[in-house]
Amino acid sequence: MSIVNSLPILPAFQLLGQPVEIPRVEKELQQLFFEGATEGSDAVGAARASLINLALYNEKQSGLEEDASILAELTSEASCRSLLINADLTATEITAQAWVQVHCQIDRSGRKTVCTEQISFYLTGNSPGMLRNMVFSHLDSDLPLAFWWRGDFSDAFEEGLYSRIDRLMFDSETWDSPRDQFLRLQSAQAGHSSPFVMHDLAFTRMNSIRHAIANAFDRPGVNQQLASLGEISMRYAPGYRMSAIYLAAWLSVRLGAEIDFSRSKNGRYGFVGNCPGVPENFVVTIEPLKDGRLGTVEVDFQLKGARVEISRCQTRDFIRTLTYSPDCPTTEDWLPAKKLTDVTLVKDVLNRAGRNRTFSLALPRLQELLTV
Repeated sequence: MSIVNSLPILPAFQLLGQPVEIPRVEKELQQLFFEGATEGSDAVGAARASLINLALYNEKQSGLEEDASILAELTSEASCRSLLINADLTATEITAQAWVQVHCQIDRSGRKTVCTEQISFYLTGNSPGMLRNMVFSHLDSDLPLAFWWRGDFSDAFEEGLYSRIDRLMFDSETWDSPRDQFLRLQSAQAGHSSPFVMHDLAFTRMNSIRHAIANAFDRPGVNQQLASLGEISMRYAPGYRMSAIYLAAWLSVRLGAEIDFSRSKNGRYGFVGNCPGVPENFVVTIEPLKDGRLGTVEVDFQLKGARVEISRCQTRDFIRTLTYSPDCPTTEDWLPAKKLTDVTLVKDVLNRAGRNRTFSLALPRLQELLTV
C-alpha cells in the first residue's frame, strides 16, 4: 500500500482538516489539542473527551461532503473518537490518505475547552483487510466501537472487521436488495458467541409511531376490542417503504400472530393469531402515501367498534392519533414529531444502547415478509 500523492478533485477534502502522513496521525492529533495554549499562561491545552469509538464508512465519493458534515454535528455533542472512512474499491491503485481535526467547545474567553477528535481516511483499491487494519490501528483503545456502514455491504465487510464491532448501524432503506443484505448480516452473526448488536435506522425511524400505537391501544375502550381487529392499513412516503414493512413486522410480533403465506402477496399480508385476546385473522396492507401528504408512515386500525388513525399532523410538528367510536366523541392525542435526520437517528441509537431487543424480535418476521 502506498500513500496517495494525487487525490481526485473532491471539494469535500477541504472539510477533513489537516492532511497528515498515516504514521504521524497520533502525534499530529496531540499537537492539535495544544494549539492555542500560550507560553506563560494558565492554558495548557484542551481536554480530550472520549467515551466510544464511532466509525462512519461509505464507498460513495459523492457522499463524502455530507458524511463530513454529519460526523462534525455528531461529535459536537457526543464524546467519542470518530473515524470517517471513504473508499473507492474500483480504483486500480491501492493507496491511502489521512486527515486529522478536532471539534471543540469554546469558552467565553474564546479558548478551546472540551474537544473530540476525528481522523479521516480516503482509501483506494480493493485490498483485503485494508479497512480493518486502518480502523483498528487508530481506535481509542479499550473503548467500544460503534460502526456506521452507509450503503450496501461489500467484500470489505469481512470477519476480521465485524468480529470486533460492538454496534453496527446501517439503513436498509438505501439497499437495492434488502433480503440479500440481511442474509449476509445473519451469516456474519451466526459464527460468533458475542455478535455485534444491529441497529437499522429504518426501524429507528418508527420509534415515535410505535409509541403512538402503544398509547392508542393502552386505552381501555380500544384495548378491549383488540380481538376484533380486522385490517391495518399503512401508507408510506417515498424512501420509507422498509420502515412500513418493519412496522408491520413489529405489530404482528406484538399481536402474537404468524404470517399466512397463502393469503399474502407483496403489499398485502395476511396473519393468523393463536393467542387469547388477539385477532384470529387480520390483514396488513402497505401502499404509497398520496402526493402532498406530509410524514413518513401513516397507519389506520379497523376494529369492530372503533377506528384508530395515526398520522403526522399536516400543519404542526406532531404525530396525531384520532380514535373514532360510534357512541363516543372522537378522541385526539398528540405526540411531538422529532425531525428524522441521520444525525438524530444515530444519536438515538447511541443514547439508548442496550441489546436492541425489540429490533431483534421483529427482524425474523421482517425477513419473512421480504420473501413474499
